[in-house]
Amino acid sequence: MRSRRELAKVAEVCVLPNEERVKNFKAKTGTHRPVECVWNVPRHEEVRQVKQEPNASDSLKIFYGGSLSTDRLPLNVLDAIVERYPRISLQIVGYATYLHHDLAKKIQDYQKKGVIQYYGPMSRYNIWEIADKCEAALCLMPRGAHDINLKDMVGASNKPFDAMARGLAVVISDLPEWTRMYLSEGGNMASVSSVGVKGAISAMGYGIAINPESRESITAGLDWMLENRQKLWEMGERGRLKIQHEWNYEAMLNQVLAHIHI
Repeated sequence: MRSRRELAKVAEVCVLPNEERVKNFKAKTGTHRPVECVWNVPRHEEVRQVKQEPNASDSLKIFYGGSLSTDRLPLNVLDAIVERYPRISLQIVGYATYLHHDLAKKIQDYQKKGVIQYYGPMSRYNIWEIADKCEAALCLMPRGAHDINLKDMVGASNKPFDAMARGLAVVISDLPEWTRMYLSEGGNMASVSSVGVKGAISAMGYGIAINPESRESITAGLDWMLENRQKLWEMGERGRLKIQHEWNYEAMLNQVLAHIHI
């Protein structure tokens, strides 16, 4: 922290991926140097071409990529998909963190039963080959988290941005800052679940929100996706275009380059 404070005072510009983190950084370092927020978005070249529209008779493939932890891949969601939805195929790429070997074992057991596909860890570019077969991506965060690696993650988490770049609709937790970012733009929220169970979509958003702690909300979201494959595709296409035109690294890095004298 001492080194961080010293560097923050002499750097031409400091860069963090989340607005709350920017505020905390300024408060803790006392820097008067420029501090910019640049999200962990993909490069422009990583945006794929438009995806083919879905065939509703095919299985709905949902993608998860990243570290295997119950914070990001809750057992409620995993179990709901594999136990109740034979028409949904969960495609998982990632590695087990040391605290979550039970989750890794359950994933391997489900794979033996043929109800999910688990590919293990892969390089970034090889991941695209798996993601491109899917229509939606799990980008969940736990509710009430205090760990900075699970909190203040809007913009810092690359999962939803990467999914959008590949034309996938995002499935996010129903946290206010997440729904504002990925569901609210240009449209009003609409319930996708029964009364009293949180879950939302947006007419102009990039995916749906569920409460990962509620089995009712999870199943409501999964039901909606199965019944609305064309709308799911439209969400993915809106997201792809958003990354292509605005939320890409080249566009966002311009605000940083303006501070640097080359």
